[in-house]
Amino acid sequence: MLDLRDSWIRFLRAHRFCGIAVGWAVVIACDVMFGSARLDFPFSGGGTSATPLRHEIPLALAVIAVGGLGSAMDSLEETAARGFRRAEICFLVGTVSVAAVLLVVAEAVVSPMDTVLLLLRGLLIWVGLALASGRVWGWRFSWILPLATLFPLTYWQVDGLGRFRWWDWTDQPGHSMPCWGIAIGSLLVGGGAMALTPWRVTRLRRVCQRSGYRR
Repeated sequence: MLDLRDSWIRFLRAHRFCGIAVGWAVVIACDVMFGSARLDFPFSGGGTSATPLRHEIPLALAVIAVGGLGSAMDSLEETAARGFRRAEICFLVGTVSVAAVLLVVAEAVVSPMDTVLLLLRGLLIWVGLALASGRVWGWRFSWILPLATLFPLTYWQVDGLGRFRWWDWTDQPGHSMPCWGIAIGSLLVGGGAMALTPWRVTRLRRVCQRSGYRR
């Protein structure tokens, strides 16, 4: 039991859990104090689109949670055994769960339940995108794909009739089924990215090379 606890302590230190906790505290504080503030982004219809800050808070929480998978020993962890992989997945599930709980607690007091669902949905979508981004460019760059979504979500958020587009998960109601479909798809992509470890990529390359030689 002591060995397991020590192993987790070393794992959390290597993955800078204290920094993650500080990041959570700062983001949640911004949500509580400035969540209603409007962010002005360029808009396709002319002028700017005023988006509430709280609608973008899940992006920061997702990037912090997934970015925690990176450590100073990335090169060694890439060749780690199944035991480490289980710890890595438990760590990810734990950080995302804590981020979700913090978000719900912070918003439940000031926002209706539909807004809480909207923010949780955004968190799941951005977690999936952050996982895909981290697998491609490294965990410290898990912010690339989530940040890239801000442009279409703000610039093209409204159609010609003035309605929010069906895929705009930051403005569609929390019960919007198409947006929940995006959330499921994003999590599937993120889960696939987690499963696509470096050694599995190597195996796939070898299989492809062998099949190419046989032809």
